[in-house]
Amino acid sequence: LAALAAGDGFLPRQLTFRGSRLVFSWGIVGLAVVASLLIIIFQASVSALIPLYAIGVFLSFTISQAGMVVRWKKISKMQPGEEIVIEDSITRHDPRWRPKQIVNAVGAVVTGIVMLVFAVTKFHDGAWIIIILLPTLVLIFFRIHRHYREVAKELSLAGVSKSVGARTIHTLVLVDNLHAATIRAINFALSTGQPWTAVHVSIDEKRTADLQRKWAERMSDYPLVILPSPFRSLTEPLAEYVQQLRQQDPEAYIHLVMGGLTMGSYWEQALHRNSTLAIGLAFRQMEGVAITNIAFQLHHDHSHPGEEINDRTS
Repeated sequence: LAALAAGDGFLPRQLTFRGSRLVFSWGIVGLAVVASLLIIIFQASVSALIPLYAIGVFLSFTISQAGMVVRWKKISKMQPGEEIVIEDSITRHDPRWRPKQIVNAVGAVVTGIVMLVFAVTKFHDGAWIIIILLPTLVLIFFRIHRHYREVAKELSLAGVSKSVGARTIHTLVLVDNLHAATIRAINFALSTGQPWTAVHVSIDEKRTADLQRKWAERMSDYPLVILPSPFRSLTEPLAEYVQQLRQQDPEAYIHLVMGGLTMGSYWEQALHRNSTLAIGLAFRQMEGVAITNIAFQLHHDHSHPGEEINDRTS
């Protein structure tokens, strides 16, 4: 049921994904979590859980029967032989719509009364939870549906020019220090065949001076832009620099290239600044910015080959 609702856009799309065993893995896990929470909250008492089940079931019956009443009303306005096709559903005129509508209306009333009886008599036994939860879930479902409609509208090709073409790309290689991972990131930038600029955010003057010395010794053919950061923020000066480039050429793309260290375990990874994550979050909502993280795997055996500048495209 969750997969069907997700397919119509009332639940997250992940619930429509099938796992390696061709089952709705996300739905199964979600159902297991919710069921476990209910068992813990109600201490596995069947008597306490029955009202929740009964209200949910009879509410479903009431809504489905009321929906059929509305459907028969629409059919009553159709002409004999007329058909209405909506996606995979076909609605045809039925001359016997009246007795069928009466049956569904009676069913909706009866199941609605039973639902109200359970809600009133079992209110203090836990039924209040489902009474509050159901309207809340309905609001959430419609909010999810509205989100997907807004996304579809934004991604629509209506109004988008059919012509495509290349645009200018400003490649920025983010340099924290000059080491093997930095050289690998520079080699990647050179391999793209696009002009590139090395950028360093100066948080520590001593480290910046040390980087400038190393850069002059080994990378003197390439310019290094120093962005001062008096408040020791890594992302703010970089974001301002990118905004300046965007203002100069609004149609251009900004390509940020970073050399990230990848450790063999999570606790080793936690010992490092992991600034690539902070930069990725800072530029996540900035339009026209692409981020490439060139992973540098540390093996701790010092057997990886040294990185050399390979400027074959400059």
